[in-house]
Formats: sequence, structure tokens, C-alpha cells
Amino acid sequence: MVSEPLSDLPSDLRLRFDLLTPRQREVCVLMAAGLMNKEIAERLGASINTIKSHRTEIFRKLGASSLVDLVRMVDRISAGGTETGVGSEPAAALSTPTGGSTGPLRLLVVEDEPLLRDVMVTMLTARGYAVTGLADGEGLDQALATAPVDVALLDILLGEDREDGYTLAARLRRCCRCGIIMTTALGELEERIRGLDQGADAYLMKPIDFDELEAVIHSISRRLR
Repeated sequence: MVSEPLSDLPSDLRLRFDLLTPRQREVCVLMAAGLMNKEIAERLGASINTIKSHRTEIFRKLGASSLVDLVRMVDRISAGGTETGVGSEPAAALSTPTGGSTGPLRLLVVEDEPLLRDVMVTMLTARGYAVTGLADGEGLDQALATAPVDVALLDILLGEDREDGYTLAARLRRCCRCGIIMTTALGELEERIRGLDQGADAYLMKPIDFDELEAVIHSISRRLR
């Protein structure tokens, strides 16, 4: 499926959104918030097959080719003032922190490769986030004491004699309520499962696609809110 350009006028997006049934609008917003089929089915009291059918129609009617496209469209529809259909609450703005306070989302990037860490901090800062970069877990406690973290991006391999990303994820789960994204070159199924078992909300492979990363950050932050 080929999606229509995301530069479409908001009015065009609203027209496409209006093609959705009320139940499809509810499913659409829950999808954009990062919920899986089973979670959506439980939330709406529907079968998983029904949710899958709604997903297919939502992608077709909106002209979205991926979840990244869908998240962006829901954001633009919300920004244009269109109600999304879950109660009276529009989709959340990207910059809303999970803790409910005002200001940009607070991200923590733990990456031992200096160049990649600088690129991630620079790119994410340019997109409106408040970003702290660390080379390893040594400064983690100080960073958390200085400011709360909404979403942490953790590399897995952080050098010899250093805590790895799995350990840091477990530490974060014990001490704070934040989203956790593992960013790594380790793509084996066992590694992905281990990362999720340690409390990660998502597992992204390097090289990082920043559009995909931003969509994942957005979904996690809304789910935690």
C-alpha cells in the first residue's frame, strides 16, 4: 500500500478520518497510543479478529502504509482540533511528558559510541525533546536525581566491566516509571526477548531510523501517561 504524502492539508486528513466508523476511530487512537491487538480488544470488549479487521480498514481509509504514518496522521488530526473518538480526549501532543507536567519530553540516551551518542542527542534535541546523553550507567543515578526521565534509550553493549543495557533497564524499572527503548546492533531473537523480559517497551535495531524512533517514543509516552 502506498500512503498519500504527509504534507496533505489537515482538512484532507480530517475528511479521511471522517470516513472511519466511530469504533474504527477508537481503534485508530488506541493503535497510535501503542496498544497491541489483544489490549485493544480487551479495552473495547471486542474479538481480536474484529480488531484486525478494523486495523485493515483504518490503514486503507487513511492511506497509511505503516504505524509511523498512522501516528503522524493522528497527531496532525488532533492538532487541527478534530476529536478522535475516545471519550472527548484528542490524541496527545508529542511534547506532553508522561508525568503530566508541562514542557518537552525528557529523554535519556545511554550510548557508549561518542559519535552516535552526539548524533542521537543532537537529532532528538532538534525535534523538541529535552535530552541527556550518557556513555554508560555510571552517571545514571545522578541524572535521575537531577531531573525525571520520561523515556530512556539504552544501548545494550556498553563496554567491558560496565553495566549492560539489560542491567540498566532492570535498575530503571525498580526506581522510576519511564518508558524504555533498547537500541542495539544485536538482532537475534533471543536478545530481543531478553530485552523485553528485562522491562523494555520496544527494541530497535541500529542504524536507528529517527522517524521510527520518534513514533515509538510518542506511543510509549502516551501509553504511560
